[in-house]
Amino acid sequence: MTPVPHPAHPVQPRSALRRLRLTGLSGLAAAALVLAACGGGGSSATDPGAASAPAATSEVDTLKIANGVAIDTLDPAENAANESIWLDQNIYARLVQTDPTGTKIVPDLASTWEQSADGLTWTFHLNPDAKFADGSPVTASDAAWSINRARALEGGWGFLITPVTSITASDPQTVVIKLKTKHAPLLADLAMYAYGILPQKAVEADKDFFSKTPYGAGPFKVTKLEPDSQLVLTRNDSYWGPKPKITTVEVSVVTNDNTRVLQLQGGQVDVIENPPGNLVKQLSANPKLKVDLFPSTRVDFLQVPLKSKPFEDVRVRQAVKAALDLDAMNTLAYQGNAVPANTFFPYKMLHWAESIPAPKPDLDKAKQLLTEAGFPNGFKTDLITVSGDAAGQAQAVVIKDDLAKIGIDVTIQSYEQSTAYTNERSGTNGLGLRYWTNDIIDPDEVATFGADIKGGANTFSSYWGDEATSKAINDARSETDETKRGELYEQVQQTIADQAPFIPLAYAPFRYASGAWVQGFQVSPLGNYNDSLLSLTVGTH
Repeated sequence: MTPVPHPAHPVQPRSALRRLRLTGLSGLAAAALVLAACGGGGSSATDPGAASAPAATSEVDTLKIANGVAIDTLDPAENAANESIWLDQNIYARLVQTDPTGTKIVPDLASTWEQSADGLTWTFHLNPDAKFADGSPVTASDAAWSINRARALEGGWGFLITPVTSITASDPQTVVIKLKTKHAPLLADLAMYAYGILPQKAVEADKDFFSKTPYGAGPFKVTKLEPDSQLVLTRNDSYWGPKPKITTVEVSVVTNDNTRVLQLQGGQVDVIENPPGNLVKQLSANPKLKVDLFPSTRVDFLQVPLKSKPFEDVRVRQAVKAALDLDAMNTLAYQGNAVPANTFFPYKMLHWAESIPAPKPDLDKAKQLLTEAGFPNGFKTDLITVSGDAAGQAQAVVIKDDLAKIGIDVTIQSYEQSTAYTNERSGTNGLGLRYWTNDIIDPDEVATFGADIKGGANTFSSYWGDEATSKAINDARSETDETKRGELYEQVQQTIADQAPFIPLAYAPFRYASGAWVQGFQVSPLGNYNDSLLSLTVGTH
């Protein structure tokens, strides 16, 4: 992430990157229970363990994926587009990673690790068999350098691991991380894409390393990169883990939703992201295709520009929230396959506050609030959307109609994605539709990013700040008692619900469509699918 204006995270200068993960977490798995799919034999709300088992070998050695967004960069420290992040995780390994269900931390480059009794020193022991794609060994120096590089990047993800005082290599196979205070989400943070381990000498020797054919210690390496049109990944034969059954992954950039559908129907590609919601039933009815609605950490939200009148008045924001019909929005945008959002934490994740109710439309309350704020006849405002995003456009229609009922005249302004992001970022150009997806399984990322004014994203570009909320977020980071952490995070979620610096709208699944000839394609709640590429197969078609 992840946030993005409809489609992807809210994107900040390179700093407000996005998404979430922790060890032993089980809450996210429950999301699978609520994302029921549309009718049709080929559609499913997919449990990570329930997909068709891939064959022992792949009849076709190439998987073809059509994504809707161009590649922004393959530098893991600088990624801002979800699609690029999810590709990165096939190229670079990290010290630790999340398991395929996106619910716990498991080894990656580090085979084992331990922490000191005071919780301030963590020691990671590297797998001695780990190699980069050029055949050179992965060393602790590479690991320490890579993580230090990422956390030092201006506008990067360093704000997530501010308690870290040093990262060093005590010997070629051992990485030592020292902290000034306990940091509950440390393992989750280290599993984040931004902290992928890079070959230090190769990166330092070539300033264009990431724009050519970058490589790491993951199961695939880049053999062709044209950021606006195509990426080719080839199996890394130096990979120490299980070898993928396919040898090549070809990723094409196809920005038009309907064009991606036509390519899948014609067998030109094997997997497409974000098939239009209104075509899910049609695609599901085709016995040659299937649609998966994977449980996700996606949260759609309405960005509110607090730097602009009249939105600096909390009563105006509360009036907007009280006017919105989230159920109608879900029906039109997602055909009922999403869940109306009650908080800005992803659905069912660790410390998600189930006790906070999802808002229901109350036009009388909304009108009263506007009158109290001095706008009995409403006002005019813009709503920024991403052109070509069918779900976002549907939500915009509902928002425009709902707000018209309380006198707010909304003009929908559609832009291509990067322009929409730029216009929303200032917090002065009207309302905006965006969404967030988590990169780690701990709530620290979304809490810091979305509710701490000093957390790197200007609270989702709302520029809202509250000292008590920032303190609760920082206290939760150093609190290792999960019951106490839960209480702090519930306080944070309740404050955001009351103050409405932005308005959560929906918990939407990750939508993918694929050919029936593809077996084993799976997406975790964090959006990545790198684990499934190790075992999936592609049949003839």
